[in-house]
Amino acid sequence: MTTRPETASFVWPGAVLGAVIALGLLDQQVITPLIAALAAGLGVGVADVGLAISAYSFAAALAALVMGPLSDARGRRPFLLFGATLMLASAGVISLIPHYAAFLLARLAAGFAGGTIAALAVAWIADLVPYRRRGRVMAFLMGGAMGAAVLGQVGAAFAAGRFGHQIVYGAIAILAAMALAMLLALPEARPRERVPGPLRRRLAGHLEFLGSPVHRAAAFAAFCMSGSLVGVSAYASGWLQEVRGFSLETVGVLYGGLGAAIMVAQLIAGPLSDRLGKRRFTVLASIAAAAMTPVLPWLSGTALVVAILLFGCLAVARIAAFTALRSELVPRTRRASFLGFSNVFSQLGIAAAVAAGGMLYPYGFEPVCWLMAGLGVLAVVLITRVPEPGSVAGTATVNG
Repeated sequence: MTTRPETASFVWPGAVLGAVIALGLLDQQVITPLIAALAAGLGVGVADVGLAISAYSFAAALAALVMGPLSDARGRRPFLLFGATLMLASAGVISLIPHYAAFLLARLAAGFAGGTIAALAVAWIADLVPYRRRGRVMAFLMGGAMGAAVLGQVGAAFAAGRFGHQIVYGAIAILAAMALAMLLALPEARPRERVPGPLRRRLAGHLEFLGSPVHRAAAFAAFCMSGSLVGVSAYASGWLQEVRGFSLETVGVLYGGLGAAIMVAQLIAGPLSDRLGKRRFTVLASIAAAAMTPVLPWLSGTALVVAILLFGCLAVARIAAFTALRSELVPRTRRASFLGFSNVFSQLGIAAAVAAGGMLYPYGFEPVCWLMAGLGVLAVVLITRVPEPGSVAGTATVNG
C-alpha cells in the first residue's frame, strides 16, 4: 500500500523534493538568458556555449537511463544525494574557474545531475502520494518549481548583466548546498524493497518499455509535449523584441509574471486533474494549448500578454498531470526506471523541436508556432492511447 501524504508526514518531504526539482530546472534553464554573458566571460562564441547545452542534454539522458534502475533497486535517497552533490560541484567550478574547458565539463556533470534529479525526485513523490491525490501534489510541486525557475531566470539575467555570470553560478552553488543539507536530513520514504537481478538486466528493461504500446505511447507523448512547450518558449523572447517591439526589461517583467501565474494556476489545475482524471485533464489542456499556439503570432498588446500567460499555465499544467499519470503506469519497483526512460524522450523532444524551430524561425515565428501546434495535436492522439490507471486497461498495464 502507498503511504497517505497527510500534512504532518508529507509537508517536509514535499518541500525538500520540490526545492530539489526547482533547483534542477533552474540550473538547466538559466543558461538561456546567460548565453551572451557566458560567451563574453569565457572568451568564446555563442555557438560554443550552445554546445554545452547539447552536452547537458546528452548527459541528462544518460543519467535518466542508468540512475532510474539503480534507484529502483537501491533506493532514491543515495542517488539524489549524489545528484545534488554533483550539481554543487558543477556550479562551483563555473563560478570559480573562468575557462571554457572547465565550463563544458561542468555542464556535462550538471546534465548528469539534472537527469538524476528529474527522474528520482518525481519517483520519490509518487512513492509517497496515492494516485487519487497525486495530480494536485504534482501540479503544486512541479508548477511551483517551474515558476521558481522562470523567476530565477529573470533574476539571473539582471544579475549577470550587472555582475557577470560567475555570481549567478555562485548563487546556484549555494542553493545546491542548501538542497544537499535538506536531503541529508530526509530519510528514505520506506524500507527499501530488495529487487533481485543484476543491473544489466534492469537496464534491458528499457527495451521492454519500448516494446509496450502503452509505455511507448506515453514516452512519445512526453516527447511531443515537452518539445511543443520549449519550442515556443525558445523563440518567443526574441520574437517579442524583434517583431513586437518589447524591450528586454519588458520581456523580463513578462516572464516574471509568467512564473508567478504558473505557480497560482497549479493550485486550481492540480485538484481539477484529480477530479476529472489525469488523462482527461491532460487531453483537454493539450487541445487548448495546441489551439492557442498558431494564434500567438497574430496577437499584440494586452491580448498577446494574456495569451502567453494562459499558454504557459496550460502547458505546465498538462505536463504535471501527465507526469502523475506516467508514474502509475508501472509497479513501484520500476517507477524510476520508466520515468527516466520517458524523460529521455522529453529531452529528445526538446532538442528536436528547438533544432527544427531554429530552421523555421528565419521565415518568421508563425511557422514555428504551426510546427509546435502540430506536435501538440500529435501529443493529444498519443495520450488517448494511454489508459487511466485504475481502469481495467490501466491495471493490466501496471501488472504487465
